[in-house]
Amino acid sequence: MPIIGESVVPWLGAALVIGLLTLLLAVNGQDVGVTEQTILAVGLAGTMTAAGLVMARSRRALAEVVAEERLRPAVDQIAVPLGTDQVTYNEGMQRWTASVLELLEHAAEVMAEESPRSADHHALVSAAEDTRDLHELLAVEATGGMGINEQARLHALGALWETGQPRIEELAASTDPTWYRRWRARAVTDRNLRHGIDQHQRLDLPYRD
Repeated sequence: MPIIGESVVPWLGAALVIGLLTLLLAVNGQDVGVTEQTILAVGLAGTMTAAGLVMARSRRALAEVVAEERLRPAVDQIAVPLGTDQVTYNEGMQRWTASVLELLEHAAEVMAEESPRSADHHALVSAAEDTRDLHELLAVEATGGMGINEQARLHALGALWETGQPRIEELAASTDPTWYRRWRARAVTDRNLRHGIDQHQRLDLPYRD
């Protein structure tokens, strides 16, 4: 787990220095003017407040990273639960379109509450419908053996669908960034297997460096 957050040592050190300076002046009985007292009080309060804000921000960032890492698939989940030696393009795209459909439906629901008649909401709804159609087509085709022409047609449809995927995924991510990060962690295997892969091939997951 990488170190997350900012160091509060500079802020606490500054607060300690100001506190010691104030204590030293009080012990020596030196007459400190109102302006100097105000500056010391403001400096002490400011450094302590900054230290508190830094600690709160660091804890929040750490909590988000921990939640994201815990949602990533475990080692035993990386093995593809299929009886064949390879995951075909059809099987990989079935799983990936199901994951994307979950993302788009959630984003469309969130957008419907915020801007139900906006162009972005219409784009999300249309993308969800296209994804659902492709997923259902893949499921139907998987029920029987496919010839070379059917396989080529599915590849063409999948490639066309993937052309607009980055823009739609970015739009969906902007509607609910926290939910998107968790979804992306859960769907990392489906994303890597979307084009098919040898089951014995090493699967590199994009864990945080």
